[in-house]
Amino acid sequence: MPTQVDLIPEDAPFPAEQREWLNGLIAALAGWEGSLGGADQGGGEAKESFPWHDPAMEMDERMALAEDKPHERQLMAAMAQLDCGQCGYLCKTYAEAIAFEGEDLNRCVPGAKETERKLKELVAEHEADKPADDAEAEPKPEPKPKKKGPLGTRDNPYMAKLKSSTPLNAEGSTKDTRHVVIDLGDSGIEYEAGDSMGIFPENDPRTVDAILADIEASGGEKVKAPSGENKLLRQVLLKEVDITKPSDEVIALLAESAADTEEAEDLRMLSERGAEEGQSLLELLRVYPSARPDVQKLVDELGPLQPRLYSIASSARKHPNEIHTTVAVVKTAVYGRGYKGVASTFLAKRLSRNGEVPVYIQRSDEFRVNVDPDHPAIMIGPGTGIAPFIAFLQEREARGDAGRNWLFFGNPESAKDHIYREQLEQWRNNGLISRLTLAFSRDQQDKVYVQNRMREQAREFWAWLEAGAVIYICGDAERMAKDVDAALHDIAAEQGGMSEAEARRYVETLASEHRYLRDVY
Repeated sequence: MPTQVDLIPEDAPFPAEQREWLNGLIAALAGWEGSLGGADQGGGEAKESFPWHDPAMEMDERMALAEDKPHERQLMAAMAQLDCGQCGYLCKTYAEAIAFEGEDLNRCVPGAKETERKLKELVAEHEADKPADDAEAEPKPEPKPKKKGPLGTRDNPYMAKLKSSTPLNAEGSTKDTRHVVIDLGDSGIEYEAGDSMGIFPENDPRTVDAILADIEASGGEKVKAPSGENKLLRQVLLKEVDITKPSDEVIALLAESAADTEEAEDLRMLSERGAEEGQSLLELLRVYPSARPDVQKLVDELGPLQPRLYSIASSARKHPNEIHTTVAVVKTAVYGRGYKGVASTFLAKRLSRNGEVPVYIQRSDEFRVNVDPDHPAIMIGPGTGIAPFIAFLQEREARGDAGRNWLFFGNPESAKDHIYREQLEQWRNNGLISRLTLAFSRDQQDKVYVQNRMREQAREFWAWLEAGAVIYICGDAERMAKDVDAALHDIAAEQGGMSEAEARRYVETLASEHRYLRDVY
């Protein structure tokens, strides 16, 4: 199909958005396709837009934007909008799998309870809106059996071995961050800088044994696992089901089985509003000791233990048979008992050296090192968000790229939490890192974060953007990514002399030109 011919050169004295519009206008006047900024003037379909596909938006905002859209698009708006792949899909394709193939509603890990509830609500409303005759005639779609993909994919993970788990924080730090190396052996699995590694973790054996004791089960009982196979109860609780985040259906089952009427009533109310953050199955069994469901019914209602994704912190050009990653071990106190993250604790602490872990590669379509070896790169990754930039820098070093690199990194304390310090200083000394900007929030009375450092160096930041820099961000979507995005808009407005609306369009243009890339979670 013919494409639009761009007559305004890239070095013409026009902003990118204006240049695109002018090219479109000329194309329209000449009768070419793709005129006026890409709208198809030849009768073809316009590209569908998804205005709700923004992880910074709240659920209500997203649903309002999708209000009059088809059912599958409303389902998409209920997702976390991260396209993280933990569900085995992207947000759009997961929504379509629910609508057309009957996929499970509880696979969106970052959206968690909020997404699951909204999906249930939307599916129930959709079913209720169908005419009675249609509802009877149209059976509920059954999930299609999935074919096994190539080795190292989500549906066919590779049993890799743990090579090492090295602490990165100094003694006395409030954090426990590990540099984890996974041995791929002779699997032939390939990955690229920007990809993530998925792992299928196991639940804490001590927690599983405590649950078995509380429900007065030995663990040797045979039950039908979510996979459809008959397995021992302990193995299912250990490897196949989520015991840390009980679903509404699990709580309703506990209410149904509770012998004490007050406990049953409390559990019914809890099932309507949902378990609180950190309120695990073990906590519920101990708070409501009369609730003792049939073990098969319990297994049936427990959701599947979902894989976890970790940004890869290595380049295959340097480590072709290994995957390196950066893991923050989650540990906190919940309901008076120490809580440890399922996957982070399994990977960094419980898995012994040479212990096996099922892994797969979650490929990234967007978050990649630019192919232009001369492009300037601005990388912003506080905490474990630095992981993909270790990979990017290794990649650029191995390729011999001449482009400048500016890294923003932050953590609580410089003395204890300056992870990868030696490697970063080596790269700064040999010129691979042109600028290294650090933000240690607790080194001074007023907390300083990477977004503060961006604003402090706004003029230089703007100069890099004007020179064609690509901005890469990795880390927390809820707080850091929003704050960095706000700082970027402010820099564009202040340094570029733009209004708020112009700054917003400028940032949108950066994203559309693949110069503003985010790997957030």
